[in-house]
Amino acid sequence: MARQLTMPTFDLTGKTAIVTGGTKGLGMGIAATLAHYGANVVLTARTAADCDTMAAEITERYVHGSNKVIGVPADSGKQSDIDNVIAKTLENFGELNILVNNAGISGKTAKILSDECDEANFDKVISTNLKGVFLFAKAAAKQMVAQGKGGRIINVASVGGIVGGPGVVAYGASKAGVISLTKTMGNEFGRDGINVIAVCPGYVVTPLNEDVFIAEDGSHTKVYDMSAKNTAVRRLGEIEEIAGPVCALCSDCFSYMTGTTLVIDGGQTIGR
Repeated sequence: MARQLTMPTFDLTGKTAIVTGGTKGLGMGIAATLAHYGANVVLTARTAADCDTMAAEITERYVHGSNKVIGVPADSGKQSDIDNVIAKTLENFGELNILVNNAGISGKTAKILSDECDEANFDKVISTNLKGVFLFAKAAAKQMVAQGKGGRIINVASVGGIVGGPGVVAYGASKAGVISLTKTMGNEFGRDGINVIAVCPGYVVTPLNEDVFIAEDGSHTKVYDMSAKNTAVRRLGEIEEIAGPVCALCSDCFSYMTGTTLVIDGGQTIGR
């Protein structure tokens, strides 16, 4: 007789997650989705006011159980801030099970040989988008190893780390680095039951870029239409279409997946 199958679940009740850059755009969507499915969530941003405001909003709109959402201000590129986030997480919830490395910046849009594409801009983008992911993941993994229960680390990269484009040298390099870093971490952390996965979103409409893609009357702008033509589905993504897969990756359903990349881009990278 075949053995009884154990059905996977999306339920995150009893889990605790940190979401960096969790007050806006994709980070907010990811934090809200994890909270909706039962996880305690610690969201970070650079200012305490943003953290407190979004933690309260997510709690009011998306929490349906006894789980909690709190905010802790942090710069993902500073070790002392990272240590404080880990400490506050343990102080409030006792353990850490999930890290979503979402915090990032785009930097200046400038071609390599232009004066605006300078060392200061390159260093700033790499520090936030790549160094910050490295530092936060290392700190989280140490805690997960100490707990002895495994865990999930989701690194938010970008299709920009797969397909090069003009004017985004620092951003593209940082996201390609995140993809490579994910492979190494998956290899090194696997024996401790920690799954590390990169997510590469394509074009997504968020409150941060809505004015570029959506006109005042609600119609699509020319920039939206041009961007949509670069996808197979001929439209841009929504926050929920990234947050949902990230939530799934944090669940039991993806316990055998690590060191790899999930591309969520509406077919942007497969040719049009």
